[in-house]
Amino acid sequence: MFCVIQRIQKKKPDGHGAAKELLVDTDVYIVDGEEIMVYAYQYGEERFERPILDAYKISIHHSYRENGKVKKKQWAICTMSYYDVVEYSVEDKIIHSELEAKVSEMGISKGELYKMIYDKLNPLEEAIRAEYEQTDEYKVHQEHMTILRTHRNVRDEFEKLYGKGTYNRIYDVHGTLRNEEYLKKVMAAKKASEEYTRRSQEESQKRFKEQFKNGWSSYSTASSSNYNDDEKKMLHEIYRMASKKFHPDVSGDDGSKMKFLTKLKEQWEL
Repeated sequence: MFCVIQRIQKKKPDGHGAAKELLVDTDVYIVDGEEIMVYAYQYGEERFERPILDAYKISIHHSYRENGKVKKKQWAICTMSYYDVVEYSVEDKIIHSELEAKVSEMGISKGELYKMIYDKLNPLEEAIRAEYEQTDEYKVHQEHMTILRTHRNVRDEFEKLYGKGTYNRIYDVHGTLRNEEYLKKVMAAKKASEEYTRRSQEESQKRFKEQFKNGWSSYSTASSSNYNDDEKKMLHEIYRMASKKFHPDVSGDDGSKMKFLTKLKEQWEL
């Protein structure tokens, strides 16, 4: 069993090829009563002609003997034009609703089928692609793809700074400034937002410092003991006697009195 790729000639050329121009387009939206213009893009109507009529009929052949005679059987897989080869894969051109029955009749898996096809198709595809990449159509199409990729990347970076949906209101697909007034507006809004954030952070830090200072002062005053050794002995005795009275097991309360007494002990530095 083997794959055969037969070159044939189509009667008509393929449809028009890639567009020759990438043009600026505009969309207008009404948001909250305000008319908003957004810069988009479209391809021009003029397209490259595709004069090459070559096409490639792909089929699987099987030779076998039956009753001493050589017999042949073949299965048509698909036909790909010259331009199909550079733009699509075999999987794109196969009629998949018929494929299951064909591979079952062949007695092979889909993987085995595709391997047979690509072993034969790959060298042909490489030659066609190398030839096609020398055409003006390919070069212009690649230029358009580069412009669109750059547009997407620059737009995404811009909108990280100024917000979603801002870039296309200011620049077109080629990066040309179209709405300087709105650019100034979004830049001013960002600057105001950054200033507000900066002031908020400064105020927050100021409040924290004041609270910390006040809290440390209170703690320092409370924890600084002015009692001499004799007074501390008396306070210790007071604590010992009070703790016996206010212990939750004795007083039967929720322990709040004992907690307060413990706090006093810390403040007295006992």
